[in-house]
Amino acid sequence: MANELLVPAAAAPQADGKLSFKEKISYGLGDLGSNLMWGIVGSFLLYFYTDVALIPVAATGTLILVARILDSIIDPVIGGMVDRTNTKYGRSKPYILFGIIPFAIMLILTFTSPDISVTGKIIYASVTYIIAGLLYSLVNVPYGALMPMMTRSGDEKNQLSSFRMVGMAAGSIIVTALTTPMVEFFGGDNEKTGYLFTTVVFAVLSAIMFLIVYKNCKERYVEPVSAVKEKGVLLKTYKSAFKNTPWVATILFSLLLFVRTGAIVSITIYFCLHVLHNPRMISILLPSLYVSILFSAAITPAFLRKFKQRKGNIIANVCFMIGVAIMPMLENNMTLFVGVWFLANVIGGISSGAVFSMIANSVDYNEWKFNKKAEGTLYAGYSFATKVGMALGSAVVGYTLAMSGYNAENVTPEASSAINVLFFAIPLVCTVLQIIAVSFYKLDAIHPQVVRELEQRRSAV
Repeated sequence: MANELLVPAAAAPQADGKLSFKEKISYGLGDLGSNLMWGIVGSFLLYFYTDVALIPVAATGTLILVARILDSIIDPVIGGMVDRTNTKYGRSKPYILFGIIPFAIMLILTFTSPDISVTGKIIYASVTYIIAGLLYSLVNVPYGALMPMMTRSGDEKNQLSSFRMVGMAAGSIIVTALTTPMVEFFGGDNEKTGYLFTTVVFAVLSAIMFLIVYKNCKERYVEPVSAVKEKGVLLKTYKSAFKNTPWVATILFSLLLFVRTGAIVSITIYFCLHVLHNPRMISILLPSLYVSILFSAAITPAFLRKFKQRKGNIIANVCFMIGVAIMPMLENNMTLFVGVWFLANVIGGISSGAVFSMIANSVDYNEWKFNKKAEGTLYAGYSFATKVGMALGSAVVGYTLAMSGYNAENVTPEASSAINVLFFAIPLVCTVLQIIAVSFYKLDAIHPQVVRELEQRRSAV
């Protein structure tokens, strides 16, 4: 695909730089579909492996971490392939078109647990999980790289980011609120069957949504790809990328954001079961985390217009930390506990949308500074941060549970205490590090100049 030099007919840029509502909502459907499929992995796979497939918790933590690191290595390769692709289907869109069905099939196999030995289960889980992650990259890296091809307008990117936030939140709400009831509906007392059919439903819906992205989203700003193959082009691109300070700051910020998210999502199920002793709280705390992001999406464009990316993210994350620090004092009052949790995540969720426009603006900066746009390669860094961050968060939870002696059939007070500490400590530590990372993002002041000069360069050609 990457070597096919059929130059696509790029869609003409809008005269006023604005995108249609249909195109924006279609783009947001990509994140809805992505989070229906990958959301069930992030929220329930650790539990599925330890309590349904009965894979040892330490082996599960190692599997998730190693699989995601191996998987993330492929992200720069896929990003480089996107940058060198010219086909009749487009540059990023053919990967979405041809990758989404295999990804859906492999996801279903990931939530299938054959009745074999423990060693066999670990091998089966490793193979299916790694391949599912690779196919996720094959779809999601090009999907993310599509945004700067659709528009150069900073405001439009912020709006697309908000649509992505809505899609991400909606997908995650659906997964976290409906997975447990759907598992019970499809499987009754047989959780294996329940998870299998629940995953089939999410996978089919997600595939349809990505096909809508392919149909309705247009690539307007696509630089021609040279027919001459450059040696070491990927290495050269990353050498310049690591000189791109806004990009590096964004990747570190995103990595820490997803370590935080991965840990929160993984530990919440255990927190509800073994600290609150209330399984129904799973379908309250996890969905409320993502409902809060819907509110964040509504305020993010205006918030970022006023405070910009750097200052806005610092303010949002300080407020989030204050909320989390208050929560341990409210465990005996679930109404206040959930209320503070929700409000903290509304303001903290601004970062989830901010990173999309931060990456897109870093792509503009890379082209301005180094005369190399490299949407796919640079977005692959974000995909890397997403997967490695979520994996690190889940792995920390898994290893801590293992060290505390966690056993699904006999949960000790020591294990419950470890779960309680993790639920609050990891978000606070990660957020402090996020604030440090985003303080190095200093693109806000010059980005309008970057866009003007890029337009002048093109008009001069």
